[in-house]
Formats: sequence, structure tokens, C-alpha cells
Amino acid sequence: MRQTAVSTHLKPMIFYLIIFLILITILIGTSVWIYRLFKLYKRGKTTSFWIQTSILGIILIFVTWNIGIFPLSKNFQIKERTELLTGQTFWSWKEFDYEEIGVRGEGYTLDIYQFNEEYAQYFKNPDSTFFENYPPENMSEIKWTPTPIKDNEIDILEFATPIYGGWTGEIVTKQDFIRNIAKNKGSYYAYRKRGGTDFFLISPKDRLVILINHNM
Repeated sequence: MRQTAVSTHLKPMIFYLIIFLILITILIGTSVWIYRLFKLYKRGKTTSFWIQTSILGIILIFVTWNIGIFPLSKNFQIKERTELLTGQTFWSWKEFDYEEIGVRGEGYTLDIYQFNEEYAQYFKNPDSTFFENYPPENMSEIKWTPTPIKDNEIDILEFATPIYGGWTGEIVTKQDFIRNIAKNKGSYYAYRKRGGTDFFLISPKDRLVILINHNM
């Protein structure tokens, strides 16, 4: 079922404009800092140059790591989250991601990551702790449950996989793909409904872990 995005008096474009202005400010500030570093170096103030260069480097790494644009930072974030969700430590690579943030905290994020064949085999026949202990209560209302998703939970799946007006292309295809996984045998799902909805899927056949957050 297609859903229409909730319109607000503050257009999402304003939000993205603010983010853009912030990024421009950071870029200008960084450029000024780098220019001053060159001046320090030319003046022979090497101690001050290296101290400030180190500080700038640490700040840039911290910022880019936390917003997920530092190389492999998002992979590490997904690794930490999937370990908490499954009790298994494994590396995965991005298959697809999507993010849309609104002006009042509402938004939608979708991360689809692929793991290796070793863990695909594990998830095809996981041990009892997988079902008994994961995900933990602070992350999900239910433990991992084999698909197909129950009839009385279809509305949760539909909310987790909306198709808003203006959405076209791969995001629409992926939503249909996710619904198909959830409605057929061979995978596992879990979810949490607190404020927004977190919905999780593991598909051993496709070697995919799918993490969704939808806030309205």
C-alpha cells in the first residue's frame, strides 16, 4: 500500500538548506584553519604547526566518523549494531542504503548489508541462544522469529516499508524486495515500536541483514 508523506508547514528543503549551510561553514572554517597552518609553517613555528595539525586531524576524523563518511566507518557501525542484535561478530558490506530526514525529527533510514557465506550457513541453522537471547530487550520487543511474518504484524511490516509520493527507482524496488523476504519462509525478523519503529531482517539465503528505522 502506498503512503503519502506527511506534509508540514516547514518544508524538508529548509532542513536540508540548514544542513548545507552548516557544512559550508565547517568547510570555510577548515579552509581558514589550514591557511593559518601554512602561515605557521612558513614562519618556522613547527611545534605550533604540528600541534594544531594534530588537533584539526582528530576533529575531522571524529566528525566524519560519526556522520559515516570516513572510509569504512559505516561498516564498523553496522558491525557493532549487528553484534548487539545477533550475538555474532561478523563483517558485512553495503548492498544498499537510504536516508531521508525530516525537519521535526521524523525520517526514514534503510541499511542493507551483505555478510559472507560462513555466517550465511550459521544463520540457516542458528543455535538456541540466537532465538532465546537476541535481540536484547532494549533493542526489540520480540526475539528473532522465523518468517513469514504473522498476519497480525503485517501492519508493522507495511509501516517499515513505506513507499512515499516522490519515491522512485531503487528504493521502491527494495521495499518490495524486503516485503517479499518477510512474507516468505527462510528468514528471521524482529522489531521495536517505541516512538518510531525499528524493524530487522536477516536473510541467510540472500546473505543480507536489513536494518530499518521509521519515525513519524
